[in-house]
Amino acid sequence: MLFRFGDITKSYGGTEILRGVSFQINPGEKVGLVGRNGAGKTTVFRLLTGAESPDTGEIAKINGLRLGLLDQHVDFAAGETVHTAALSAFKEIHDIEAEMRRLEKQMETDHSAETLDRYADLQIRFEQADGFTYAARAEAILLGLGFAREQWSLDTGILSGGQKNRLGMARLLLSGADVLLLDEPTNHLDVNAVEWLESFLSEYDKAYVVISHDRYFLDRTTDRIIEIENGRAVCYKGNYSKFLVERELRREQQQ
Repeated sequence: MLFRFGDITKSYGGTEILRGVSFQINPGEKVGLVGRNGAGKTTVFRLLTGAESPDTGEIAKINGLRLGLLDQHVDFAAGETVHTAALSAFKEIHDIEAEMRRLEKQMETDHSAETLDRYADLQIRFEQADGFTYAARAEAILLGLGFAREQWSLDTGILSGGQKNRLGMARLLLSGADVLLLDEPTNHLDVNAVEWLESFLSEYDKAYVVISHDRYFLDRTTDRIIEIENGRAVCYKGNYSKFLVERELRREQQQ
């Protein structure tokens, strides 16, 4: 288990949106979260990230769970370029690399065993974090999401809203989060970028939960569907097309 919703309720202004929602997400699952507009899909994300709290019920998470949220409003640090913004996803690697450079300078005069051991440890950590390939991975994702090489030096302050959202997605996909929370990820993407994202997610080895109105995208990227219906969560195995069939069978059995 990565996280679990246990009998969650949530109301806004006297209107109950979630009424006893229970489900669990496990490592590696590719989940589509569906439901009509206003059903509570985005509320589920906000509860999970801690942006809001449930009225009743419990949200259980494993210790140290790293969530990555695709926000519809993305901000970047002043002076960042497209390229440096993507690379900012690798803060841990940057910190290790900076410490290695500092020790290299120190080792010009300091040859103590303690310093050499510290440097060797950093080298191991750097390699384990894929420090030799992170820049190439970032650049591949930028290209996949439609940023041509000549755009990498652009200041993020002059990007359009759609470009900022694509760059935010690039940073998210590079984050190494245990669970990606993707809210309408195909917005602002052209056909080529959507196809690239489908391919990327099909090979992604960690869990994600995606909200999308694009049924074809859901068909290609999910192996489980959770529908928020009448304030409750109903879980189905399979992609979106299989969910439609299973939901119809379920409704017929309930009549």
